[in-house]
Formats: sequence, structure tokens, C-alpha cells
Amino acid sequence: MNMKSLLCVAASAATAFATASDTPEVSNVTMSQSSAGRRVTITYELNNAPNGAVVTLDVQTNKTGAVTANDADWVSIGGEAVCNAQGDVWKKVPQGSRTITWRPDKSWEGHKVELANGGARAKVTAYALDNTPDYMVVDVSAAAQPNTQKYYPAVDFLPGGILGNPDYRTGMLVLRKIMAKDVTWMMGSTTLEGGAARNATREATHQVTLTNNYYFGVFPVTQAQWDLMQPSRLAPSYYKNVVDRAMRPVETVSYNEIRSSANHSANAAYNWPAAPNPNSFLGKLRTKTGIDFDLPSEAQWEFAARAGNGDTKWGDGSGVLNNDADANLNQFGRYMYNGGKVQNGTSYAQPAAMCGATNGTAIVGSYAPNSWGIYDTAGNVWEWCLDWFMESITAYGGNVNINPAAPANTLSGAAGTSRVKRGGSWSNAAGYCRPAFRDADVPTNYAINYGFRVICPVE
Repeated sequence: MNMKSLLCVAASAATAFATASDTPEVSNVTMSQSSAGRRVTITYELNNAPNGAVVTLDVQTNKTGAVTANDADWVSIGGEAVCNAQGDVWKKVPQGSRTITWRPDKSWEGHKVELANGGARAKVTAYALDNTPDYMVVDVSAAAQPNTQKYYPAVDFLPGGILGNPDYRTGMLVLRKIMAKDVTWMMGSTTLEGGAARNATREATHQVTLTNNYYFGVFPVTQAQWDLMQPSRLAPSYYKNVVDRAMRPVETVSYNEIRSSANHSANAAYNWPAAPNPNSFLGKLRTKTGIDFDLPSEAQWEFAARAGNGDTKWGDGSGVLNNDADANLNQFGRYMYNGGKVQNGTSYAQPAAMCGATNGTAIVGSYAPNSWGIYDTAGNVWEWCLDWFMESITAYGGNVNINPAAPANTLSGAAGTSRVKRGGSWSNAAGYCRPAFRDADVPTNYAINYGFRVICPVE
């Protein structure tokens, strides 16, 4: 088959935070297929990116049969078909002449890409380093190396699928980009939400403006991921049935051993905005990956849990309206009345330690995500946040942003005795498993329904 140059589409919209002089440029895209095999080779030039850029790929076919420059005449073959592409793609790439190889037969069974007569084109997109693609996948396995994370423009590009590939809940972390910089929204709840569990002081509505874009864990940290960091306490979880423990959330962990020390003891030298203790879970995660992982602030947590909605709902429009059982919550998370506890007549009991994941904690991702593709923000395990807890969320003027350069606008509470936890758990009724519900515990404490997830800066 003859070499054939195809159209290239560079994603200028994806580099909105870069100045014109810093916007990566892609040019001279070619796409060819060996006459003796099925390997497709794509070449391109990356310019105006002295520090490199993150590059992604899509392959499109024309809908009309006529080769045109009109994007509306082309349609993607789907991320699942091109996700096995290798080479200078899905990662930070240095500028210059670059090459991608792709085997369509490996992931697009029963189909072939027809290059003749302009039947397909490669879409190579370069992202500025301060506005990388929507999904980041970080290897945390025993073989992980720093700064080897991969990036994908949408969830369907993740090799194997977000729920189909078990690595994403065992040896890798998947994070979703949250566009929050300078976004003003309404934090808290209204009287419509939560029934008797709503606390008007703790959940008072107020406007919040976040200062950063950030990546937010798609799942809570699992037991397999915890053990890979070789913490001082391996396998701390109460619910650790050997059949399914790996993908259940880690629990029975304290704030301090996640961030401040190698155990449950306090160490004020590592309070935020200082970096985590190198011997803590987060410290070891930073060393292994080269990425500044941390816990979310409660404002970052709530914004992501709501999928950006400044109301009482998740992104799909449903909300928890009842204090006990709630039909909407049954879709979104494990709580007391849909398997968290074991029903015995009219009472509910704590499941046995070695129970399967149909009771107690659920395998992460077992319930529907919100509209931003984030799982388990309702129920399963309480999730520790960075903040010191204050009873009145508006008493500090709504300064819930993450900005170490402006200490008055950092976290929601002055140094105190308790840290915030969010989201409710498998052992709680529906009223506690809401985006706005706020609770706290002392950072030395741990319980069989306490877990966490991680975030990191987009930059």
C-alpha cells in the first residue's frame, strides 16, 4: 500500500491555559500501512513545545466517501480501537519528529482501516503541560517508575475499559481531571436534601471559588494499592476476604498514617501545606510516582462528587432525599440498606470480617458513577480530607481553596482536633451518604469504614 498523507487536527481548545507562544503545534501528519502486514505507522512533527507536550491519537473515517477538510464529514472509530497505539503517544513527548505505531487488528477485531483514497485520517492532538487530557493513569505496581504516567482524552480510550481492566483497581491509579480553576459554585445543602440527617450549620450553602484544576481519583484507594506502597501496616482492612479484597477499598486507616507519619501518631511538621511524611502512604506514593499526590480538601471533594453542580444532586440529576433508605442512593453506592449491613428481621447487623463483597464494603466501581465518571462518592467508605474540621462551614468566610501562597485561603478550619471525612459509608443510612454531609474524627483514629482517595495538581 502506498504511503498516503492524511489530515491532522491539532486541539487548540485543549491548550486554553497556554499563551499563544506556548501552545504546542502538530504538523506534517502522515499515516501508512505496511503492504506485508497490518502495522499502521503515523508520523508527525511537534513544535512550539520546548518542554514537551502530552500527545494523544484518534483515527477517523469519512462518513460521505468524499475526502474533505470539513470535520463534520469525519467520525472517530472509537477510543477502544486505538488505545493500543504505542510510541510517541499517551504521554509527555519531546518536540521534534515523532512516530506512533498501531495494530488495528489487535483491538478492532473484524474490522480494517482502509487507507486508500483517503478512507481514514489520523488526528494527533498535543496538550500543553498545564492543561493535560481528561484522564491520567499512574502505575503504582512494584515495577513502577517515576513520571511514567499515561494520559487519555476520554474514558473509552483506557485500554481494556475502566471496569474491564482490573489493573485500574489494583496496580494502577486512574484519575479524572476536574476543571475547577476560578469556578464559583454553591457549596452545602438546601432543606430539600437528606431529611433529618441534614445539619443546617455544618452544611450551610455558601459560594466557593476554587483556585486550581486537579486530578481526582476515579475510585477510592483499594487494598491492593495500599499494600503496594509497603506501609508499616500491610493489609489493615477489616473486610479482607481473600477472593475479593484486592479491589475493595482499603479501610481501618487513620489520617495520620495516610499523610503525617508511618503509623497513627501525629507529626505537626507534616501538616499541609508541608509535603507528606516520606514514610506515610502519600510520601511513598510521591516517591514511587514522582507526582505530588495528596488528600483532597473538602471543597475539592464536594465539587467533584457533585460533578460541578452547585445544588443537592449528583451530575445525573438525582439526589438523596431520605434519611434512611433511598431509591436514588441504591444506584450510586453501598450503604446500610443495600447490602452494607445484614438484615435480620427488622434489625441490621454488622457483617462478619471475612464476608464477600456483597456485604460490608463493595468492590470499588460496583455502582453507577456520577456524570464525571467518578465512583463511590456515596457510601462504601468515609473518605478523609485535608481540612481541620469546623462545625460551621461559613464561620471562616468560605476560604476553602488550596493555595499555599495565601494561607488565609487554604483549608476550611484552623488547626484543631479533628479532620474532615466525607461521603458516608457501608454502615450508614442514606442521610449520611450525601455530597454535602460533613463529619470528622481525630486524625489518630481509624475504623472499619474509614478510607480515602487521592488527588494531584494538573500541572
